[in-house]
Amino acid sequence: MRTGECTAGCGACCRSMRLQVPPDYAEGDVRKWIDLHGLRLSQWNGGTFVHLDVACSALTDEGMCSLIDSPERPELCSHWPATPAALEGLEDVCTFSFAQEK
Repeated sequence: MRTGECTAGCGACCRSMRLQVPPDYAEGDVRKWIDLHGLRLSQWNGGTFVHLDVACSALTDEGMCSLIDSPERPELCSHWPATPAALEGLEDVCTFSFAQEK
């Protein structure tokens, strides 16, 4: 179960993206290409993910979403983070956490 809330100044989730990629991206020639482009890969729960430092265009200078309560805001944003994996690398800045369900 997710607990926490967005706080001013954070916006950590809105400053980068993590996308799942095919497992073969983690090896061979594709991995060399990814490394040369300065991208970071991680493994979680059997999947391979690439991390992209791309800030959301709706992020305010204060680190908050400027689209809250507007129809332009993707529904996905309301539910992020949906899994503990989404917090990987953000543990020190994000106020969301996951408690074990009983």
